[in-house]
Amino acid sequence: MADNQELKLNEEEQIEVTVERKLVALYTLQQIDSKIDSIRRQRGELPEAVQDLEDEVAGLETRIENYNTDLKKFNTDVTNYKIKIKETQALIKKYEEQQNQVRNSREYDSLTKETEYQSLEIQLCEKRIKDATIKIEDIKTNLEATEKKLADVKSELVLKQSELNSIVEETEKEEEGLLAQSKESEALIEERLLAAYKRIRKGARNGLAVVQIKEGACCGCFNKIPPQHQLDICIHKKIIVCEYCGRILVDQNIVSQYNAQG
Repeated sequence: MADNQELKLNEEEQIEVTVERKLVALYTLQQIDSKIDSIRRQRGELPEAVQDLEDEVAGLETRIENYNTDLKKFNTDVTNYKIKIKETQALIKKYEEQQNQVRNSREYDSLTKETEYQSLEIQLCEKRIKDATIKIEDIKTNLEATEKKLADVKSELVLKQSELNSIVEETEKEEEGLLAQSKESEALIEERLLAAYKRIRKGARNGLAVVQIKEGACCGCFNKIPPQHQLDICIHKKIIVCEYCGRILVDQNIVSQYNAQG
């Protein structure tokens, strides 16, 4: 009977040690991940700002490329219309010379109509040249404004990128070390529990999935913890989550063990 009681006591102690270790591992992982979060917060909105500026640069460069393509097309059109006008003028001169050599009025009238048609062609080409010239001027205006904006955006991008690179250089080594520690800590936690931790952390304010209880309240949402739950948290029989915010709760003993590790 005494042996059975001793065995039962040892099993309970083993359960307590196992849960306690899990809680220490979870709290340790949380502290490491919180340090990583802090480093990344130092960068603020710079990564997003840099990405937005890079996207804007790409968009402006595409717009400039399109403007240049249109500009080339309209300039080519103007050149072609001018060539056509010269060719048409040559035809008109030819028809006028032929009119002086016609033998009857039918031939004369035919050449006259052809001359009039060619004159209309010249007028049409001149109108198209005028329209194309207006478009060319509009494109040049837009192109100049876009190139200026591109230069301004590129200057801002250089400044933001330099600022971001400076922060990254200062914290990169520390972040890499913490990321390695985070992976090591994750390896000590069973998959099911780690998945729960990540799920809670993803939805929690400031990425806090594991929090301490202080003065009987959850340090995540600051709601009071029922006395029985406080007791359960302190004896480490099982993992307890806050009934209000869903965070994993630990007591001062777990925090002390974590501090002792460092």
